[in-house]
Amino acid sequence: MYFDGYVKFFLLDDLVDELANVKFYLPFDGFASPPEFKNVDDYCAYKQGVERFVYGRSKRIERLV
Repeated sequence: MYFDGYVKFFLLDDLVDELANVKFYLPFDGFASPPEFKNVDDYCAYKQGVERFVYGRSKRIERLV
Protein backbone atom coordinates (compact mmCIF):
# COMPACT_ATOMS: atom_id res chain seq x y z
CA MET A 1 0.00 0.00 0.00
CA TYR A 2 2.65 2.55 1.03
CA PHE A 3 5.11 1.34 -1.58
CA ASP A 4 2.50 1.78 -4.31
CA GLY A 5 1.92 5.38 -3.23
CA TYR A 6 5.66 6.04 -3.25
CA VAL A 7 5.99 4.57 -6.75
CA LYS A 8 3.09 6.64 -8.08
CA PHE A 9 4.18 9.87 -6.39
CA PHE A 10 7.74 9.69 -7.75
CA LEU A 11 6.61 8.34 -11.15
CA LEU A 12 8.61 5.11 -10.81
CA ASP A 13 5.95 2.93 -12.45
CA ASP A 14 8.38 1.44 -14.97
CA LEU A 15 10.48 -0.05 -12.16
CA VAL A 16 7.73 -2.33 -10.82
CA ASP A 17 5.36 -4.87 -12.33
CA GLU A 18 1.57 -5.02 -11.85
CA LEU A 19 2.02 -6.84 -8.50
CA ALA A 20 4.43 -4.15 -7.21
CA ASN A 21 7.45 -6.45 -7.56
CA VAL A 22 10.66 -4.64 -8.42
CA LYS A 23 11.83 -5.25 -11.98
CA PHE A 24 15.57 -5.72 -12.32
CA TYR A 25 17.52 -4.96 -15.48
CA LEU A 26 19.69 -8.05 -14.97
CA PRO A 27 19.00 -11.37 -13.25
CA PHE A 28 18.96 -10.86 -9.47
CA ASP A 29 20.51 -13.49 -7.22
CA GLY A 30 19.69 -11.97 -3.84
CA PHE A 31 23.02 -10.18 -3.40
CA ALA A 32 25.02 -13.42 -3.69
CA SER A 33 27.33 -12.05 -6.38
CA PRO A 34 29.26 -8.76 -6.53
CA PRO A 35 27.47 -5.75 -8.07
CA GLU A 36 29.42 -5.63 -11.31
CA PHE A 37 28.83 -6.40 -14.96
CA LYS A 38 30.05 -9.83 -16.01
CA ASN A 39 30.48 -8.85 -19.65
CA VAL A 40 29.58 -6.31 -22.33
CA ASP A 41 26.17 -7.92 -22.90
CA ASP A 42 25.25 -7.33 -19.24
CA TYR A 43 26.28 -3.69 -19.54
CA CYS A 44 24.28 -3.23 -22.75
CA ALA A 45 21.18 -4.83 -21.19
CA TYR A 46 21.50 -2.58 -18.14
CA LYS A 47 22.02 0.51 -20.29
CA GLN A 48 18.93 -0.29 -22.41
CA GLY A 49 16.84 -0.77 -19.27
CA VAL A 50 17.95 2.56 -17.84
CA GLU A 51 17.27 4.34 -21.13
CA ARG A 52 13.75 2.85 -21.33
CA PHE A 53 13.08 3.90 -17.74
CA VAL A 54 14.30 7.47 -18.28
CA TYR A 55 12.30 7.80 -21.51
CA GLY A 56 9.12 6.41 -19.93
CA ARG A 57 9.41 8.56 -16.82
CA SER A 58 10.14 11.65 -18.91
CA LYS A 59 6.97 11.05 -20.93
CA ARG A 60 4.97 10.63 -17.72
CA ILE A 61 6.38 13.92 -16.40
CA GLU A 62 5.55 15.64 -19.72
CA ARG A 63 1.91 14.56 -19.42
CA LEU A 64 1.70 16.03 -15.92
CA VAL A 65 3.14 19.41 -16.83
